[in-house]
Amino acid sequence: MIEERKRILKLVEEGNLSANEALTLLEALEDQKKGTTNEPEQMAHELSTMVDYEEQQQTQDEYKTHYYKQSSVKSKLTDFLDSAVKKIKDLDLDFNFGPGIEMNHIFQHSDVSVRNLELDVANGSIELIPWSENDVRVECTAKVYKVETVESAREAFLQECLFSIEGNKLKFSVQKKQMKVNAKIYVPSVQFEQVKMRMFNGPISGENLQVASLKAKSANGSITFGKLSATDMELETANGHINLKDSQSQACEVETINGTIRVDGEYEKLDIQSFNGNIICELPGEKCHTLEVKTTAGNIDILTSTARDIEGELKSNLGGFDCAIPNMNIVKEKNEVVQKYLRFKTNQGKEKKLHVFAETKTGSVHIKPL
Repeated sequence: MIEERKRILKLVEEGNLSANEALTLLEALEDQKKGTTNEPEQMAHELSTMVDYEEQQQTQDEYKTHYYKQSSVKSKLTDFLDSAVKKIKDLDLDFNFGPGIEMNHIFQHSDVSVRNLELDVANGSIELIPWSENDVRVECTAKVYKVETVESAREAFLQECLFSIEGNKLKFSVQKKQMKVNAKIYVPSVQFEQVKMRMFNGPISGENLQVASLKAKSANGSITFGKLSATDMELETANGHINLKDSQSQACEVETINGTIRVDGEYEKLDIQSFNGNIICELPGEKCHTLEVKTTAGNIDILTSTARDIEGELKSNLGGFDCAIPNMNIVKEKNEVVQKYLRFKTNQGKEKKLHVFAETKTGSVHIKPL
């Protein structure tokens, strides 16, 4: 315990930790000493070190302004938490395994035809980057523990790392949890058949990806994708935020137990669930026909195009509803102390229709025109 405190103080002296971050670490150490398993409150919306797995145009503009200001504040807070927790996680590994040795390694295979990706890393991060080259390149920055030299670190890394291309499938895997591997994976910019990405402890990210089937899962880490085009996609994390930006798919499932979910783009069928966290969903265009959103402890914000008819069913126990859809007719409404219910629809004679089901136990539901 004394050595761990000395190490935290040394990081403060070197400028790698702020005083507040150091205090968080010291409190966590004290809790550990007392046998307490409660996580620090600052870490409630991101990664933990202990893994158990958005009327009239003016009204619209005011809402968007408030929404984006609020998002900016939350983003800054999230960035701080992410930075602090990253340092805490690094320290946690150092405390358990002693000092680690950092090393870099690059896997590269030229002139390949790859249509399937299977990526699996126990501890670290995965970033998937399509590029114009016809090569596969995996840039690894690894921190290896329980070794004394760079040579022995490289040898241990290569023993635990699987990199292979068989047929049209790329496999990259590092299963040893006592080794932290941050992998940037460059693949040809083609239409993939299937992409599977799995992390035990760490974030998953990627953009400009075209794939028939995408499955990304992290037990403890955020998931971020941008400009993704898929037929079917599943994004899941037990503890972390999920951010899906400017993407499209026929069927999309997004789920986290603890974290905020932000989704924008065009999806025909969209299913979003969070146990503890807000959900923000922005749907431009007219492609979406079914939207199901559920959270236990959090608000739901839906911004959608009103160029088609909308049928909605909203539920909340302790929150309320703010529905500003033009030409809305209320079919059924209940406003009891511990149970709120609203069913509505618009009758504009549009050919296309959006079905919305939104439920939150303790939060409120907001639906605004986009």
